[in-house]
Amino acid sequence: MTSWLIDIPLFKVIASAKPMSVRNWLESNDASVFLAAASLVEIAAAIAKGPVAQTQRREAMGAWLEGLASQYADRIYPVDLQIAMRAGEIMPHLQIGHMRYRFHDALLLATAQLHGHGLLTRRDSIFGPWTNVPIATP
Repeated sequence: MTSWLIDIPLFKVIASAKPMSVRNWLESNDASVFLAAASLVEIAAAIAKGPVAQTQRREAMGAWLEGLASQYADRIYPVDLQIAMRAGEIMPHLQIGHMRYRFHDALLLATAQLHGHGLLTRRDSIFGPWTNVPIATP
């Protein structure tokens, strides 16, 4: 059985009511799904920069993120020295997108490589065969 790290774009799918096929896949494969702490930073930042006029929505999203972190508490990888060093080696190979996102992608890929996970993503063009990790787009 392959285990998986979730890429940022899939969190948007999980947080929404659609499409159910992705949510159903995640629920039926829950034990094999892991999170990278670096991804939680990106999600928290996106929630925090939401419009002040949408305070209720931001609070709901914050509660959703806390629930997600609680649900996966024993399956969240921190950014440690090995991940940081491997991400530094990966960075020059990531040429697509803004530097901030390439940094996150390098951390995510380093986490997957060092812990033997595949990536669940909608961006398989970024994470190609060169990564040496299985890629799935549920």
